[in-house]
Amino acid sequence: QSRSNPLPPETPGTTCCSLCVLTRNFVQLLQERKNGELDLQFAVRALAVGQKRRIYDITNVLEGVGLIVKISKSRVKWM
Repeated sequence: QSRSNPLPPETPGTTCCSLCVLTRNFVQLLQERKNGELDLQFAVRALAVGQKRRIYDITNVLEGVGLIVKISKSRVKWM
């Protein structure tokens, strides 16, 4: 089940901030899940995030724009 990437591709010659890169990697990780569900603790380990708060910042924004829904405190689902 392939979904298009909701984030625009990087434009050559531009610099993408670390949060942008982390968001791209998070969305890719989420899209790779068969059922569209992702455990945030797994994401923290898989993406080698130093601050867990960064993942929660990303999920709050993605939830705000309707791309994901929180199933529980540490699980999200792709819409």
